[in-house]
Amino acid sequence: MILKGSQRGYGGNLAAHLSNARENDHVEVGDIRGTAAEDLHGALLEIEATAQGTKCQQPFFHVIVNPPESANLTRAQFAAAFDKIDADMGLADHARSVVFHEKNGREHAHVVYSRMHFSTHYDVGAKVGEERPTPIVKAKNMGFHKMRLREISQDLHKELGIPLPDGLKNSQDRDPLNFGIAEWQQAKRLGEDPRDIKRIIGEAYQFADGAQAFNAALETHAMQLARGDRRGFVVLHHSGETLPLHRFLGAKQKDIRARLGQPEYVQTVDQARATLRAKMTAAAEKRVDDLKTKQRKEQTRMGNAVKRLKAEQQTSRHSLQRQHQTRQKVEAKARADRIRSGLMGLWDRAQLKLGVGKLPREFAAEIEQAKKRDAGEFHALKTEQLTDRRQLQKAIKLMREKHRRERNDLRSNLGYWLTLDRQSQREELESHKTELDNKQASRQHRDRQRRRCRGLEI
Repeated sequence: MILKGSQRGYGGNLAAHLSNARENDHVEVGDIRGTAAEDLHGALLEIEATAQGTKCQQPFFHVIVNPPESANLTRAQFAAAFDKIDADMGLADHARSVVFHEKNGREHAHVVYSRMHFSTHYDVGAKVGEERPTPIVKAKNMGFHKMRLREISQDLHKELGIPLPDGLKNSQDRDPLNFGIAEWQQAKRLGEDPRDIKRIIGEAYQFADGAQAFNAALETHAMQLARGDRRGFVVLHHSGETLPLHRFLGAKQKDIRARLGQPEYVQTVDQARATLRAKMTAAAEKRVDDLKTKQRKEQTRMGNAVKRLKAEQQTSRHSLQRQHQTRQKVEAKARADRIRSGLMGLWDRAQLKLGVGKLPREFAAEIEQAKKRDAGEFHALKTEQLTDRRQLQKAIKLMREKHRRERNDLRSNLGYWLTLDRQSQREELESHKTELDNKQASRQHRDRQRRRCRGLEI
């Protein structure tokens, strides 16, 4: 179970992101505590309003709880994980909102804590530990939260019997092709897989002994090395977008400069774009556009299949929810009918109000048993739906892998085309293409003339 935490602000944007049903198959608000508002938007805006009286700009601590794909956790197991995060991070008394997301056949949860709390003792300075004259509202310090979440994640894997991934056993064994949200978003805009871009840039950098060799390796994949305005070295994609080199390499700027030299001796982004524009012919651009159109059609077909399955699953969940609500009303009425009338009924109601006696214990046990039964039915339905969604996801993965191979082949072909430095070769190829186009146009013109003459003879 991978845990990723971050501090952030802008409660309205965060609530909109967590409520996004377009990017996720299913969205469920699981639990909201510690706020007067009972909805997600209201709860986060309330926390943000509390922080207005302080200097805190990031009043939220956002934790993503992401189990492995093979794990199928119940809501009770998720709740136990949340409680452990509460206890180990010192957030048990803080406001909290939980949202469950299902996407691509996997389920994960978002837990948003309020960092704001009433401080009764001094936390820093000469008076550490001393009681304040009057309590104040301040933000909890979340220092070293990555290390602490890593330890919690290791404990949760052991408690749930889930094998530890290599990267969690030893941080040095993490997959070098793993990417962050910034790289994923940029690659998504380009229609690329971030792992492919990281692999290409990483391999070119690994075997390059300088900027010139590195740029030559990038050119074979239709990319160019350039210098950015403030980011040092950048890589220019053949679409014209710049990729920050240090982010895709996962290296520091000083280490990159030690191998490639100073960015001032490398072409600017505008110069690199001009080079690409000069080399990218209409035929090359058409091949790129044709491949994008073809892949977009295949993605649309798969997307429609996902939408149909999503609608069917949501209908089934709403139906089960209505069944649970109807049954809960029937059971509540049956319990109410067991309350005796007359003087003994007054005694039963007094017991229920005070929570003592045989009848309250029976009612509490029945309500708890009903909750477990409903949770079990929901988990069974969710498991069945996740299985169906994973089957569809296998076909989507095969399609994406096919698209990756096609993009890699196209990128290699573009790279070969762009590395044709001799102008004579390019002129020869373009001249040959122009000659073929002229012959075809001349043939069509002659055919039109013949048809016109035959029409006049008739």
